[in-house]
Amino acid sequence: MTPLVVSLDAGNTLFTERASRAALYAEAFAAVGADVSVDELAAWMSEAHGALGDTVDGGPRYSVPWFRAFVATLLRRADCDTDPEDVRHALERVFTDPSTYVVFDDVFPALDELAQRGVRLAVTSNWSDRLPGLLEDLQLAPYFETLVVSQLVGHAKPDVRIFHDLARRTACDPGLILHVGDQREDDLHGARRAGLAARLVDRTPGALCDPDVLSSLLDLRALFDD
Repeated sequence: MTPLVVSLDAGNTLFTERASRAALYAEAFAAVGADVSVDELAAWMSEAHGALGDTVDGGPRYSVPWFRAFVATLLRRADCDTDPEDVRHALERVFTDPSTYVVFDDVFPALDELAQRGVRLAVTSNWSDRLPGLLEDLQLAPYFETLVVSQLVGHAKPDVRIFHDLARRTACDPGLILHVGDQREDDLHGARRAGLAARLVDRTPGALCDPDVLSSLLDLRALFDD
């Protein structure tokens, strides 16, 4: 099957933070007097992410209400009485700053080649409504005809509804869409349950050989070779 549309996840597929997410949170927490180690904060973040529901105060995952609750949970764990909104705003400034991120080396060459072959490109990502602006700042937006952002559509991967929304927006049969991301449950299993083809990308040197895993987005070329 040669896909008509290639959908890509955003974070850790197209770009990544220059420092770990937990390290960036730790810096923001230190600024308000909460001395928490990066490892400890990473564990709390994982727990809080799993514990919070898909909606908080009417807002979907990764919306402002959701992040407000997420930050408040972390501050309670740190025994810090700082207003969560102050920390959320500080983190928002960090995560909307394009200098926080680096685009992976294979991304622009892969996107250029796919575009030259006439492949339609989309982004399907669990992210806040600020992703379109961030893609503009990172010079990635012009490649993509469709952006499906979890906060904007009200569903987050691995919910099949976000992938159904992608199919509807691209007017493409799900079986002719290939989704690529870095999370096995969110990107591989979620997309396949929705009827899409799917692959993971893992740029880790020496990663185990797995037919479901690409070592680079440039490996997508093989799908379009005659």
